[in-house]
Amino acid sequence: MAVLQTMGYFTRYFRQTLTFLRTRSQSSLSTVGATGRWQIVGAACITRQPVVCPPLTPIEQQYSEMLATVEKNLSLKSDHELRHEQDLIRTQFLKSGDAEDIDLEDAAKQTAVEFADACEEELRTFKASLPEPGTDDTNDLSSLSRSLERSLVLVVKQKLGTNHEWVLPQTPWVPGETLRQTCERVVRESCGDDLQVKFLGNAPCGFYKYKYPKNVHQEEFIGAKVFFFKGQVRDTSGSVQLGEDIAEHQWLTQDELDDKFKQSYAKSVSQFLVSDQ
Repeated sequence: MAVLQTMGYFTRYFRQTLTFLRTRSQSSLSTVGATGRWQIVGAACITRQPVVCPPLTPIEQQYSEMLATVEKNLSLKSDHELRHEQDLIRTQFLKSGDAEDIDLEDAAKQTAVEFADACEEELRTFKASLPEPGTDDTNDLSSLSRSLERSLVLVVKQKLGTNHEWVLPQTPWVPGETLRQTCERVVRESCGDDLQVKFLGNAPCGFYKYKYPKNVHQEEFIGAKVFFFKGQVRDTSGSVQLGEDIAEHQWLTQDELDDKFKQSYAKSVSQFLVSDQ
């Protein structure tokens, strides 16, 4: 009898515990559903790769000169060097008066020395269309042609809530599209059709989240979860055509991003950018 009473007591206690946990769980879920939702956002990290080689460091310059010397000493003679030797032999025959076996038509042609002099003169008059590595011909941060020896990242001053913030171009995810399609859409909406961007994968390369201020909660979202996708500019002749919510844009090197972004945002972005220094 005592055993049955004890079993009945534990059964009632177990049922009461289950009822309490079920009620608390449903209450917690309803609270999360009402005030704990996060907005999914896609952001495009658009980079422009270096156009010219960066200037060599002193040790790189010494190593390059050493390799050039070794290659010259071990290489075979080029066609130009063989031609120069033939010209010297022909000249010796002409000076000695023994010119019976020499084709005068070949002797009247341009010699290797004359060809080299013509090439040097053409080189002196040549003007490169690109600036020398290490020089920047423009201080315009919105120009895609600045810092040609460095990698550049597109940042925009975008309206988020009631303020404008410097971020990578971003837009909320729309049901029915993938996150990559969201980033492709943000390029069209924020940068226009003239900027051709190739995305490098279907999976995000980085993640960042932040909470909205209580007075600007959007559709009961408590904050945004931002997924970054990396893309590269296909054609450097393209330009950025700002969208409605974009006030300004800049092409910045990686060491210039820290001064533009918030500290936490800059830390998240730096985790998926490869340094070019």
